[in-house]
Amino acid sequence: MHLENIKKRRKSEYIVAIIFSLIFLYIVNNLLNWNIYFITNTLNNILWIINISIITTIIGNTLLLAYNPEWFHHTIKIILNIISLIATYFVYTVFPFNFYNSFLNWGLSILLIFIIIGIVISTMIEFYFLLIKRHNF
Repeated sequence: MHLENIKKRRKSEYIVAIIFSLIFLYIVNNLLNWNIYFITNTLNNILWIINISIITTIIGNTLLLAYNPEWFHHTIKIILNIISLIATYFVYTVFPFNFYNSFLNWGLSILLIFIIIGIVISTMIEFYFLLIKRHNF
């Protein structure tokens, strides 16, 4: 019964992630059209990697809806984390924001660094679980 509840919860998480990603894909690709004052045109330079990250998240979660053994779950999460890490690094280096306030710009830079660190830690945890699960078979 417990394993069945985990699988149901995971399926709902995958569905929510897919829906959120579709909405986020629309938003990111329309930010410049909405003339938001702190989004700069340099967003165009990294939009491709952001789109790749979002689309792979949609594909990964769709795959996990259809096929979800533990090893596959952890493998997909590792792949998605690596792609997210690359996208976040590009956002950090290009920094397509200008709040016209150095404190806010600095704060967002620091936040992006923490996000990168979090993704690295999450990836290491997924690797750990992948190796532990493989040795338990």
